[in-house]
Amino acid sequence: MISLKPNQEKQILKGYPWVFANQIRTIEGNPKRGDIVPLFTHSKCPLGQGFYHDTSQIALRLITFDTSLTINEAFFRDRLQRAHGLRSSIYGSETHYRLLFSESDGFPGTIVDRYDDVLTWTCLSYGMELWRDNILDLLEDLYKPRAIVERNDSWLRGKDDLPTAKGILRGSEPGSVILRENNVEFTIDPLNGPKTGFFMDQREHRAFTASLAKGKRVLDVCCADGGFGLQAAHQGAASVHFIDSSSPALERVAHNAQRNGLQDSIVLDEADALERLGELVKAGEQYDLVILDPPAFAKSRRHIETATRAYQRLNISGMQLLSKEGILATSSCSQAIKEADFLKTLRYAAKKSNTSLNTLYRGYQPPDHPVLDSMPETHYLKFFLFQKRWQ
Repeated sequence: MISLKPNQEKQILKGYPWVFANQIRTIEGNPKRGDIVPLFTHSKCPLGQGFYHDTSQIALRLITFDTSLTINEAFFRDRLQRAHGLRSSIYGSETHYRLLFSESDGFPGTIVDRYDDVLTWTCLSYGMELWRDNILDLLEDLYKPRAIVERNDSWLRGKDDLPTAKGILRGSEPGSVILRENNVEFTIDPLNGPKTGFFMDQREHRAFTASLAKGKRVLDVCCADGGFGLQAAHQGAASVHFIDSSSPALERVAHNAQRNGLQDSIVLDEADALERLGELVKAGEQYDLVILDPPAFAKSRRHIETATRAYQRLNISGMQLLSKEGILATSSCSQAIKEADFLKTLRYAAKKSNTSLNTLYRGYQPPDHPVLDSMPETHYLKFFLFQKRWQ
């Protein structure tokens, strides 16, 4: 049993699922790392149950706010079926989506992605890792996957004293999977590709942005697999200039372009994005649609200042490259950068680039990445579409 210090229960009563080590007053019963432990207020009022960790800053990851429930396989089966039901109601027959999104779906620190008949498992919670085989059994029963692969190659695993790992957990070597999004096919590698194989959280933004691309000269910066730019090309863009610092990423773009018959309208450019954009500005280049989809510049709060400068520089150059009435699609996937601060950065960039903008659209992560309203950490993706105003 864990009891909090006085007046430490306010956020938990609002639904916040983490208890930090410095909030705890007493620990009774000598629980082991990963044990499910009940949580109480200073005055012994029940608050819930969670996975205990003796050395992590997050000392308790709450699974439920009901101390009377029994946490067993049936409990997690119900949660998994609820998550599956939500995705099925949203995506119907589509076969790629995020099936489990950590605390938002009641699986602390755990992510499961579906790519047709291949599932990926990512876990940052020591307690949930102890339940891995049980959850994998449930996933096999529900989805009958050809393979379940482990994508635990994130440095964040170390925060819960978990080793990094990558490999096949169930089934056979998955190889490549063909994913179809908005009538464009992508060959992805769930075991060795970026993240868990593909950046699914921008799916809706890719579709909307591509719908504006017909006849336009497009610049896709930090393009990864080319999700934005190839869909723009499919929608009739005059040309698409892809920039990425990763040679393997550009090889995937080339492969996917060839697969979809779009190779004649693309240019591949391996370069540091910030440096190349500066060079394009100096050269007087102009684009009708500029897409900025950088990686998370801020891995944690201590990186916010450096990340903000990078976002400023990236967006100043992006705005300078816009043609008359050009469109800018820009985003941040840095959880540590709040939406209000990112918007402030964009306004700063507009001022520095002497650009006046109309906001056409603002978006967030899609519904298979649900935001737990009581937990700001689950809201990470910010996306904006602007049009350069006439002078």
